[in-house]
Amino acid sequence: MRKHAKVLPGLALFAFAQAGGAQAAELALSGIMGGSAILVVDNGPPRLLAVGKSSPEGVRLLSVDGNVAVVEFEGRRQALRLGQRVVRQTGGGAGKAGVGSLTGEEARKVLARGVEITIEADEAGHFSVDGEINGSRVQFLVDTGASLVSIGQSTAQRLRLDLDDKQAVNTQTAGGIAKAWQVRLKSLKIGGLRFDNVDAVVMQADMPMTLLGMNVLERMEMRRDGKLMRLKKKL
Repeated sequence: MRKHAKVLPGLALFAFAQAGGAQAAELALSGIMGGSAILVVDNGPPRLLAVGKSSPEGVRLLSVDGNVAVVEFEGRRQALRLGQRVVRQTGGGAGKAGVGSLTGEEARKVLARGVEITIEADEAGHFSVDGEINGSRVQFLVDTGASLVSIGQSTAQRLRLDLDDKQAVNTQTAGGIAKAWQVRLKSLKIGGLRFDNVDAVVMQADMPMTLLGMNVLERMEMRRDGKLMRLKKKL
């Protein structure tokens, strides 16, 4: 049975920083992906949470609306805007709260840190992973021999990719020369990794899976460990 990707953020234990008998806890909203939010607790690894789910540190995501996430944190409900962080003192001292904004560079590092895709090879040694193109689900096959993301005809029709004004090209396949059309995808996602404005080709023939080509793979760190392949977006 074919196994698919898992998002594996680091499972660090949550620790409060001691400050004069009080405990300082920090929560940051570093990203939003559809109905999920990426939260960072006490400068730990990013946690990708769906609505209704809780992080190992006990932060529960209640809702996502636009660029605002509502969470339950230390017994209180808190609305956070994208890039915002909250710091509270609890325990031995008087409670107080402060809010600041992450810089663009800080947000980029937070998003990149600890988000990793792990794919297990099937019986034939192939690596496949579920993902999305332009918000619609597709199944990818990792193919280091494909220069571009390659999409079969029926998949392109399901994705409603318009080929009317696209340039036709000839591509080399295992079966010989095949006709294809060059397109640009608005977005491509696998696990917690997203890529925008991705070049691809739509093949004239049908394909059992969409090929995840080198134009996306080269934007990730790839590590092979036996039957496991680990992918992480480059900084």
